[in-house]
Amino acid sequence: MILRLAMLLCASGAAAALLQLPTPLRASAHRHPRARQLVATEYTFLETFKEKLTQLTDLRICRASHILVKGNDTNTLERIAEWKREIGNDEELFAKFAAEHSTCPSRARGGDLGYFARGKMVMEFDRVVFNEEPGAVYGPVRTDFGNHLIFLHSCRREGDIPVKRPGTPRRAR
Repeated sequence: MILRLAMLLCASGAAAALLQLPTPLRASAHRHPRARQLVATEYTFLETFKEKLTQLTDLRICRASHILVKGNDTNTLERIAEWKREIGNDEELFAKFAAEHSTCPSRARGGDLGYFARGKMVMEFDRVVFNEEPGAVYGPVRTDFGNHLIFLHSCRREGDIPVKRPGTPRRAR
Protein backbone atom coordinates (compact mmCIF):
# COMPACT_ATOMS: atom_id res chain seq x y z
CA MET A 1 0.00 0.00 0.00
CA ILE A 2 2.75 2.44 0.96
CA LEU A 3 4.71 1.50 -2.15
CA ARG A 4 1.71 2.13 -4.44
CA LEU A 5 1.00 5.47 -2.79
CA ALA A 6 4.64 6.55 -3.05
CA MET A 7 4.80 5.52 -6.70
CA LEU A 8 1.60 7.45 -7.48
CA LEU A 9 2.96 10.54 -5.77
CA CYS A 10 6.21 10.28 -7.75
CA ALA A 11 4.52 9.59 -11.07
CA SER A 12 4.09 13.24 -11.93
CA GLY A 13 6.23 13.23 -15.08
CA ALA A 14 5.83 11.97 -18.62
CA ALA A 15 3.75 8.85 -17.93
CA ALA A 16 1.23 10.80 -15.85
CA ALA A 17 1.09 13.48 -18.56
CA LEU A 18 0.47 10.82 -21.21
CA LEU A 19 -2.42 9.41 -19.20
CA GLN A 20 -4.02 12.88 -19.14
CA LEU A 21 -4.07 13.06 -22.96
CA PRO A 22 -7.23 12.24 -24.91
CA THR A 23 -7.19 8.65 -26.20
CA PRO A 24 -6.39 9.44 -29.90
CA LEU A 25 -3.41 11.61 -28.88
CA ARG A 26 -2.23 9.09 -26.28
CA ALA A 27 -2.24 6.34 -28.92
CA SER A 28 0.07 8.33 -31.20
CA ALA A 29 2.28 9.81 -28.45
CA HIS A 30 4.30 6.60 -28.08
CA ARG A 31 5.62 7.15 -31.63
CA HIS A 32 7.27 10.44 -30.70
CA PRO A 33 10.93 9.81 -29.71
CA ARG A 34 10.96 12.39 -26.91
CA ALA A 35 7.75 10.99 -25.37
CA ARG A 36 9.21 7.46 -25.46
CA GLN A 37 12.43 8.73 -23.85
CA LEU A 38 10.54 10.53 -21.06
CA VAL A 39 8.41 7.48 -20.30
CA ALA A 40 11.50 5.21 -20.29
CA THR A 41 13.35 7.61 -17.98
CA GLU A 42 10.41 7.79 -15.60
CA TYR A 43 10.00 4.01 -15.64
CA THR A 44 13.70 3.61 -14.72
CA PHE A 45 13.27 6.16 -11.93
CA LEU A 46 10.21 4.35 -10.55
CA GLU A 47 11.95 0.96 -10.67
CA THR A 48 14.95 2.40 -8.79
CA PHE A 49 12.60 4.07 -6.30
CA LYS A 50 10.73 0.79 -5.78
CA GLU A 51 14.03 -1.05 -5.15
CA LYS A 52 15.20 1.57 -2.61
CA LEU A 53 11.83 1.61 -0.84
CA THR A 54 11.97 -2.18 -0.57
CA GLN A 55 15.43 -1.87 0.99
CA LEU A 56 14.05 0.50 3.61
CA THR A 57 10.97 -1.56 4.47
CA ASP A 58 12.41 -5.10 4.32
CA LEU A 59 13.40 -5.91 7.90
CA ARG A 60 14.83 -9.34 7.13
CA ILE A 61 18.45 -10.32 7.43
CA CYS A 62 19.80 -13.36 5.64
CA ARG A 63 22.79 -15.62 6.12
CA ALA A 64 24.53 -16.81 2.97
CA SER A 65 27.78 -18.38 1.86
CA HIS A 66 29.32 -18.02 -1.56
CA ILE A 67 32.01 -19.28 -3.87
CA LEU A 68 33.51 -16.42 -5.87
CA VAL A 69 35.25 -17.24 -9.14
CA LYS A 70 36.94 -14.60 -11.29
CA GLY A 71 36.45 -14.78 -15.04
CA ASN A 72 33.50 -15.01 -17.37
CA ASP A 73 34.75 -17.40 -20.06
CA THR A 74 32.90 -20.56 -21.06
CA ASN A 75 35.29 -22.86 -19.15
CA THR A 76 34.72 -20.93 -15.90
CA LEU A 77 30.93 -21.05 -16.26
CA GLU A 78 31.01 -24.77 -17.11
CA ARG A 79 33.21 -25.45 -14.07
CA ILE A 80 30.78 -23.54 -11.81
CA ALA A 81 27.80 -25.45 -13.25
CA GLU A 82 29.64 -28.74 -12.58
CA TRP A 83 30.34 -27.71 -8.95
CA LYS A 84 26.68 -26.82 -8.50
CA ARG A 85 25.64 -30.29 -9.72
CA GLU A 86 28.20 -31.98 -7.43
CA ILE A 87 27.23 -29.93 -4.37
CA GLY A 88 23.47 -30.27 -4.76
CA ASN A 89 22.07 -28.60 -1.62
CA ASP A 90 24.66 -30.04 0.76
CA GLU A 91 25.76 -27.26 3.14
CA GLU A 92 28.93 -29.02 4.33
CA LEU A 93 30.04 -29.89 0.80
CA PHE A 94 29.40 -26.28 -0.24
CA ALA A 95 31.70 -25.05 2.57
CA LYS A 96 34.39 -27.52 1.45
CA PHE A 97 34.18 -26.33 -2.18
CA ALA A 98 34.28 -22.69 -1.03
CA ALA A 99 37.43 -23.33 1.02
CA GLU A 100 39.10 -25.01 -1.96
CA HIS A 101 37.94 -22.90 -4.91
CA SER A 102 36.71 -19.43 -3.85
CA THR A 103 38.85 -16.35 -4.51
CA CYS A 104 37.12 -14.40 -1.71
CA PRO A 105 38.73 -14.05 1.74
CA SER A 106 35.54 -15.63 3.16
CA ARG A 107 36.94 -18.95 1.89
CA ALA A 108 38.61 -19.27 5.32
CA ARG A 109 35.08 -19.59 6.79
CA GLY A 110 33.79 -21.91 4.07
CA GLY A 111 32.47 -18.91 2.15
CA ASP A 112 30.19 -17.86 5.04
CA LEU A 113 29.27 -14.17 4.85
CA GLY A 114 27.20 -14.21 8.05
CA TYR A 115 23.90 -12.33 8.37
CA PHE A 116 23.36 -9.14 6.36
CA ALA A 117 20.49 -6.81 5.49
CA ARG A 118 19.15 -6.01 2.03
CA GLY A 119 21.32 -3.41 0.31
CA LYS A 120 24.58 -4.47 1.99
CA MET A 121 25.68 -6.63 -0.96
CA VAL A 122 25.72 -5.80 -4.67
CA MET A 123 22.27 -5.68 -6.28
CA GLU A 124 22.59 -8.93 -8.28
CA PHE A 125 23.62 -10.82 -5.12
CA ASP A 126 20.82 -9.23 -3.06
CA ARG A 127 18.17 -10.15 -5.64
CA VAL A 128 18.98 -13.83 -5.28
CA VAL A 129 19.39 -13.87 -1.50
CA PHE A 130 16.22 -11.93 -0.68
CA ASN A 131 13.97 -13.54 -3.31
CA GLU A 132 14.82 -17.24 -3.07
CA GLU A 133 14.12 -19.99 -0.55
CA PRO A 134 16.75 -20.93 2.09
CA GLY A 135 18.49 -24.30 2.03
CA ALA A 136 19.55 -24.32 -1.61
CA VAL A 137 22.40 -23.36 -3.94
CA TYR A 138 21.76 -20.60 -6.50
CA GLY A 139 23.79 -19.31 -9.40
CA PRO A 140 26.00 -18.70 -11.08
CA VAL A 141 25.28 -15.04 -10.34
CA ARG A 142 27.36 -12.55 -12.33
CA THR A 143 28.54 -9.36 -10.55
CA ASP A 144 31.40 -6.90 -11.06
CA PHE A 145 33.46 -9.07 -8.69
CA GLY A 146 33.05 -12.27 -10.75
CA ASN A 147 30.68 -15.24 -10.72
CA HIS A 148 29.14 -16.49 -7.49
CA LEU A 149 27.55 -19.71 -6.38
CA ILE A 150 25.37 -18.82 -3.39
CA PHE A 151 24.17 -21.08 -0.59
CA LEU A 152 21.28 -19.41 1.24
CA HIS A 153 21.29 -20.69 4.83
CA SER A 154 18.39 -18.77 6.39
CA CYS A 155 16.50 -15.49 6.63
CA ARG A 156 14.86 -13.93 9.67
CA ARG A 157 13.55 -10.59 10.85
CA GLU A 158 16.28 -8.34 12.19
CA GLY A 159 16.26 -8.47 15.98
CA ASP A 160 14.81 -11.98 16.20
CA ILE A 161 16.97 -14.25 18.31
CA PRO A 162 17.56 -17.70 16.86
CA VAL A 163 16.53 -20.38 19.34
CA LYS A 164 18.41 -23.67 19.59
CA ARG A 165 15.99 -26.58 19.61
CA PRO A 166 16.77 -29.41 22.04
CA GLY A 167 18.57 -32.29 20.37
CA THR A 168 19.86 -30.30 17.38
CA PRO A 169 23.59 -29.72 17.00
CA ARG A 170 24.78 -26.15 16.98
CA ARG A 171 26.06 -25.05 13.60
CA ALA A 172 29.48 -23.46 13.42
CA ARG A 173 29.42 -20.00 11.92
